[in-house]
Amino acid sequence: MMENLTTKTVREIALEMPLTTKVFETYKIDYCCGGHRSFADACTLAGVDTDQVMREISAYFGKTEATPLDWVNRASLTELIEYIEGTHHVYTRDEIKNLSPLMVKVAGKHGPHNPQLFALEQLFCELCGDLAPHLHKEEQVLFPYIRDLEDFKSGKGALSASCFGTVRNPVGMMMREHDTAGDLLRKMRAVSNDYQLPENACPSFTALFTRLEAFEKDLHQHIHLENNVLFPKAIALENEIFELAEK
Repeated sequence: MMENLTTKTVREIALEMPLTTKVFETYKIDYCCGGHRSFADACTLAGVDTDQVMREISAYFGKTEATPLDWVNRASLTELIEYIEGTHHVYTRDEIKNLSPLMVKVAGKHGPHNPQLFALEQLFCELCGDLAPHLHKEEQVLFPYIRDLEDFKSGKGALSASCFGTVRNPVGMMMREHDTAGDLLRKMRAVSNDYQLPENACPSFTALFTRLEAFEKDLHQHIHLENNVLFPKAIALENEIFELAEK
């Protein structure tokens, strides 16, 4: 099994063994936006020892984690969308609302002695500014169309003409925006020195860095579910429907 990892992409490993994303997070291996890379290439890019990562991943062979549904094999696209919206979209909006004033507070108080906080604040504001319209476009344009595709396939409704031609177009846009978000997360981690707290950090400073790390991990999982599960399945479903219509 371990030998086979070298021939798989990070995306394939994360889909087959979801618990391995914990290892990828630890070693800062990109399994969402950069999930197309081979396992070996991803380790090299992250600057980590491939054998060490493989040993840690081996601890999860055969183990499963309780999840609401099997998103890869059994869940419908509508169920997956409902999960993404109800879990990740809600969390993202809540944390943007709550973290923004905390970011301002900590940067204002501790920034003069920790100037990296000002750079972190700017990057976080940029990320929040990108995420708000991104979530809106998914909820108002892309996700309804994917639901319509699934309803049409099951005979529950008609498929309305879209304003974007094929689902590949909005999917491509969302994935490019995911890449931008992933790049901003990496820059935030870099300027914060991997969210390393200074000595005698106050509770607000500690809370900010702890929650930013949690925000990063949730966004990684969020993007992983969309890039590697929802979007490929939506494209495949649309292709199937279009092919049947041509016969």
